Amino acid sequence: MSIRNIAVFTGSRSEHGLLSQVVKSIFLEPSLEVSLIVSGSHLLDEYGKTVWEIDKSCVNRIKKIAFNANINDKEIETLLFFSNLVSRGANVLTELRPDIIVLAGDRYETFAMATTAFYLNIPIAHIFGGDLSLGGHFDDSVRHSITKLSHLHFATNDDSYKRILSLGEEPWRVFNVGSTAIDNILSSDCLAPKEIANEFNVDLAKPIIVFTQHPIATEADLSYSQTKESLEALNELSYQTIITYPSNDSGSDGVIKAVEEFSNNPNFRIRKSLGWKSYLGLLKVASVVVGNSSSGIIETPILKLPCVDIGTRQLGRLRSENVIDTPNKKEEIKKAIKKAINDKKFVERVKNCSNPYGEGGTSKQITNILKSISLHKSLLQKKMTF
Repeated sequence: MSIRNIAVFTGSRSEHGLLSQVVKSIFLEPSLEVSLIVSGSHLLDEYGKTVWEIDKSCVNRIKKIAFNANINDKEIETLLFFSNLVSRGANVLTELRPDIIVLAGDRYETFAMATTAFYLNIPIAHIFGGDLSLGGHFDDSVRHSITKLSHLHFATNDDSYKRILSLGEEPWRVFNVGSTAIDNILSSDCLAPKEIANEFNVDLAKPIIVFTQHPIATEADLSYSQTKESLEALNELSYQTIITYPSNDSGSDGVIKAVEEFSNNPNFRIRKSLGWKSYLGLLKVASVVVGNSSSGIIETPILKLPCVDIGTRQLGRLRSENVIDTPNKKEEIKKAIKKAINDKKFVERVKNCSNPYGEGGTSKQITNILKSISLHKSLLQKKMTF
């Protein structure tokens, strides 16, 4: 029996967290081997150099693609990184020559790797295609572009499944498997409550907020003021708050500047990166997730955890009844957080909220498809359905 070589690319901490159970599942399948390609903020000190989070015992080989332009213009740096990743990624993929490469999400690093694999005639399996996030960000354009370059599609929900089909993809290529985030949450591979209390010096008997705010690429010049507004609200509420750095995008410097201005706040615990085990452990003891990360919307329903979604970044993303949407205004943010923690009717509603992102088993479904799908040339020869 021939062994299929599956490459998996990760360019950011959040993406790796969503892929970790997939990587493990592929590794444990005897007919497959997994090559992990690591790049992006994983290799940057200023974002926590999160390559240390990766479990090297669950991969057959690792390849790193490092690049740091160290220039002031973040937009130009993004373009330089994109072109560099296409160039160096071509060398890595030519060396590995995987049967299939697995990509997740909508970041520019992923788009660069999708472009490279497409022109090297390597079949692309894409997770999280068909999602929507209309909030003035690049995500939708990049995500749907990756969909059109990809050959297999693993949607996280029924709406996204239908949206991929509406983009002209052949039905036999598209699978509604649920979100890999659910597999992570259902696994016991996270810090226990007592470990969380010790690591972050928090009182589990009191409310705990988990806060992450990312810049909006089309509003990069507003990232400082937008984040400052959120932090002022959290500051005035005086709850225990765990704060993480943003993604490595245009405007991230403004977010970090605002966060560091509150570094002496005794209620704030600021981390460049939490690590996936700490993050999941925090979600299981938190009172509410606050910010504008997709994690707050996708991963909280199954935990029956309130989410306060700030601003427009996640506008249009499928959400459950546990989400409170609020504009980026201090008083409105405070009001929403108070409701999430203290409103008994809302808290009761959250306990019964639906979960639109599946019930787990996603990683195993993906693995089964990767090992059984025919590698006939028809996999590469895409046809439009309209």
